[in-house]
Amino acid sequence: MTYPEGDPLERLNRLWSQLVSGLSRPGRRAEAIAAYREVSALLTAELGIGPDPVRPLVATSTAELRAATEAEFVELLRTIHARSGLTLPELSRRAGQVLPRSQVYSLLKRARLPTKPEQVRTFVTICGLPEPQVARVMELWATLREQTELAVRGPEDEKPFAILIVRSA
Repeated sequence: MTYPEGDPLERLNRLWSQLVSGLSRPGRRAEAIAAYREVSALLTAELGIGPDPVRPLVATSTAELRAATEAEFVELLRTIHARSGLTLPELSRRAGQVLPRSQVYSLLKRARLPTKPEQVRTFVTICGLPEPQVARVMELWATLREQTELAVRGPEDEKPFAILIVRSA
């Protein structure tokens, strides 16, 4: 059966998404979370499905995806997490083996750059960033990782060297 206004489930999901986004913008975050939980329970009870798990409650603009230091990158991850509306246990549950609970907490609690790119990608994807923004976050991570490695190694011409002393009998 075709519907002139599109699939009713897609329309319902889109309308709930707009409601949740609209509520979260003017500072009514508690109402936005309550609306999200209500639609989640409704869809689960009536249809056995849940709402789209990767839609953020508040969109992150691409212009906000900036970080020049490790601390700024971790702060960016915290902002992305806060806007997702997901709790840390929910994030961990959705990530499965790729991102254990202890690693989810570690990503947000310390001020160091995460070491595993697959964990960063999984984290921001589950938080609801669209693929172009996920790619931008991964570019930031790679750039900062490269800078960190250069700082640890130092310039190429300052490599340590060894002198071999041969004694003759």
